[in-house]
Amino acid sequence: MASFFPITGTISQIEPMQSSSNNWCGCSLLISISTTCQGMVNLVVTPYTYIFNQEPLQAGDSITAFYDASAPAPLIFPPQYRVTAIVKNTEGRMVDFSYYDENLVNAAGTLQLNLSGDTVIAYPNGQTFFGSPADHYLLVLYSSSTRSVPALTNPDAVVVFCCA
Repeated sequence: MASFFPITGTISQIEPMQSSSNNWCGCSLLISISTTCQGMVNLVVTPYTYIFNQEPLQAGDSITAFYDASAPAPLIFPPQYRVTAIVKNTEGRMVDFSYYDENLVNAAGTLQLNLSGDTVIAYPNGQTFFGSPADHYLLVLYSSSTRSVPALTNPDAVVVFCCA
C-alpha cells in the first residue's frame, strides 16, 4: 500500500523538465519550492499529477504536494520527489491525502470523515462520484475538525482516487 507524505512550501521556480538526453520534452515540469523543514525541494509534476481545481501554479504560491514515500527517489540534493497531487494553500483550509478504510478513517488513524449533503465528492476529472468513498485513496479538504482521536471532520471536498 502506498504511503503518501505531504510537503508544504512556497514555489520559487517552475521550469520544463529536461529529459535524460538533455532535450526539453515539454510534458513534465520541475517545481522548486522552499520549505521550512527541508530547505529547497524539487517536485516533478507530470501530466498525471492531480492539481486541485486545476488551479494554475506560479512563483510565490504556497502549496502542499503529496508524494509516495515508498516510490524510488534519486539520492540528490536538493531532494526531488514525483508528486501525485498538489493543492494551493489558502487561509483556513487543511488537506489530507491517504487511504481511508471502511469507517472513513485515514491510514494513520488521525482523521475520520463525517460526510454530509454539503460535501462535494468527485473523481479527479471533476465528475461526481456516486458510490461510497470508503476503501479508496482520498484527497480531503476541510476547514475544521474536533480534537478527538481520530479527529472528526465534515470535509468541504473529497476527491476519490480509484487507483493511486
